[in-house]
Amino acid sequence: MSDPCFGEVELAFLGEVIDRQELWRGTRGNFVARLEEAFGQRLGRDYVLGVTSGTCANETALAGLGLEPGDEVICPATAPLFVSMPVVSLGCIPVFAETDPRTLILSPEGIEARVTPKTRAIVVVHLFGQPAPMDEILAVARRHNLKVVEDCAQAYDCYYKARKAGTLGDVVCFSMQQSKHLTSGEGGLVATDDPEVYKRAAMYANCGMPWFQYGLEAPRAEPLAGLRTRGHYTFGHNYRMSELQGAVALAQLGKLDAFNARRREHAAIIESELRGAAAIELPYVYPDTTPNYWFYPVRVPVALGTYSEINYLEVVYQRMQQERRTSVGYPLPDYVQYVPGSCPQAEAAAPRFRNLSVHPSLPSEAVREGARSLREAVQTHCEARGE
Repeated sequence: MSDPCFGEVELAFLGEVIDRQELWRGTRGNFVARLEEAFGQRLGRDYVLGVTSGTCANETALAGLGLEPGDEVICPATAPLFVSMPVVSLGCIPVFAETDPRTLILSPEGIEARVTPKTRAIVVVHLFGQPAPMDEILAVARRHNLKVVEDCAQAYDCYYKARKAGTLGDVVCFSMQQSKHLTSGEGGLVATDDPEVYKRAAMYANCGMPWFQYGLEAPRAEPLAGLRTRGHYTFGHNYRMSELQGAVALAQLGKLDAFNARRREHAAIIESELRGAAAIELPYVYPDTTPNYWFYPVRVPVALGTYSEINYLEVVYQRMQQERRTSVGYPLPDYVQYVPGSCPQAEAAAPRFRNLSVHPSLPSEAVREGARSLREAVQTHCEARGE
């Protein structure tokens, strides 16, 4: 039997929301504001903003950097599409870079090869809960005066040289979709230490209205022709997190340590079953890092791999390639090509990856059986090929 991740605490918090008869955040909020404060303390960031999804968090984080249409943003070739689509939404241009074939994580060399005079930012994805080699990546960013977004959608409470992933770049985004370490079904968080990044992000997620927390002063709109306005200062979307989402996420935050421990137990089970198995490679871990796995990634023969996240091969990017403009109409420079062979290392490595679930709701025996089934499938495959 699976272990439930939701229960009495979530129900109690949701009951408080219903009793208050205030399901939206409003200008101050209650549970969402409490979540932002508690998460900021846990992460070690000064400003946190709750939004409706991880994808919205990614877009809002980028908006917080003040990017302009036509700016180029370097993204890993091997990452969920939710990483690069927000770049398109802002009128910017995703430029895909090579990833480390051992991890599928953006490589410093891959970034360096894609920098142009129009490059403004890098999105670093700590894929599967594995911290990226941030010292080397940040060195490239400093050399070219680039902003760094850490995408921690899959990477809560993992460490790079004793610092949490999500505290090293200019801004970080998290997902709270149900499969993630922390969840409210759907939801997202943006965090930064820069008040200007926070204020731009907060307005972008609130239709351009400055409902700032943390005691930050908001501008005031003067009446025009004797008529008052609501105070929409910039372009923005309605990405406000609801109090229902905030209530569930705050309850889940109190369970995160237990969830993390369960994920570690599951990862250890998989390692014990697969260590030494022929044609199976356990995850490569960068020096001085501590993963907190979202899924446990192993490398297997190509025929048994299941990873398929190469953004520029997706139909939407093939359409952009054919039309030579992004989905929102911004022209693509000649040197930006979304074609097979653009990132050959990534294309060769991705089909070898297969992810095993370590979700805390799973029974340990189910995790063990999944690992054993993979080991047997690889053994059968190799025997059939005479390997």
